[in-house]
Amino acid sequence: MPIHIDMLSLVGYESEDRDMVPAKNLNAQKRAMMSGLHSLRRTTNVDFGFDAAAWRDFLIESGNEFGYTHPFAYRAVDKAVQNALENPDVQNALAILEVGRNAASENHKLGDHTLSLY
Repeated sequence: MPIHIDMLSLVGYESEDRDMVPAKNLNAQKRAMMSGLHSLRRTTNVDFGFDAAAWRDFLIESGNEFGYTHPFAYRAVDKAVQNALENPDVQNALAILEVGRNAASENHKLGDHTLSLY
């Protein structure tokens, strides 16, 4: 199901042939994570940023609404997500992206409220 692919992408998996596999390097991992976040936000109309644990909890609590707990692939996907959440490299990449996202958001907010002194 697409939501499974989105969640795997958020934790650094990328498509290889017809399989989802851990990304081979940090840049590929971050690209996959950004794509996963974009797809999750578009599908659910909510935004937990790069907090993969919060996304996982939300999708499980939503039951069948988004299909994450559908038996088709839930066990295998959720196990991979849980393993990724325990991986320091994955956590580091998610943290880097979240810091960048927060900084961009702050810059945008500042831009909206900046007063010209001239």
